[in-house]
Amino acid sequence: MKRIAFLFVAVVTATGVIAWMAPSSLAQDNKGQVTKTQTGTKEAKQIIVTTIPRGYRDWKFISAAHEAGELNDIRVAIGNDKAIKAYRAGKPFPEGTIIGRVAWKMVPSEENNKTFGQAQSFVPGDAPDWYLQFMEKNTKKYAATGGWGYSNFDKDLKPLTDEKIMYSCYTCHKAVEARDYIFTKYAP
Repeated sequence: MKRIAFLFVAVVTATGVIAWMAPSSLAQDNKGQVTKTQTGTKEAKQIIVTTIPRGYRDWKFISAAHEAGELNDIRVAIGNDKAIKAYRAGKPFPEGTIIGRVAWKMVPSEENNKTFGQAQSFVPGDAPDWYLQFMEKNTKKYAATGGWGYSNFDKDLKPLTDEKIMYSCYTCHKAVEARDYIFTKYAP
């Protein structure tokens, strides 16, 4: 009887250890799927950030820009405390850094232009299709995309989750890999 009880405990323990270790040893993509490389080894795919960080509207200003062409928007880059501290110190971005971008369509200000006597003033208008974007630093979770997760939220605050489009964020940011994939420089 003692042998049966011991064997039962051993089998349950072994099964529990195997079940506990298996999910953590396999990489999963954003849909929970394991991916294989050409060599047959398993690796993590990019994981899309699908939640808007709480309190982002209270984050500090990093920089502003006007994107011409098809976008024709006004945008500001903002950062959480970790991002601002790293920018100000000129240090690498630590885990947990989040950098955001808020954009608006650029429209002329009739009121300002009337006051100035010429067309020279532009202000934020409606939200464009890609209203909010965030980059989140987590070198383990987003190892396949340089340690950063990417997100886009439309004007209704719904996440864009098309993996090909989201992967294009990483492809573009790869051009500034030497600056930890960050285009935006801190405005003086």
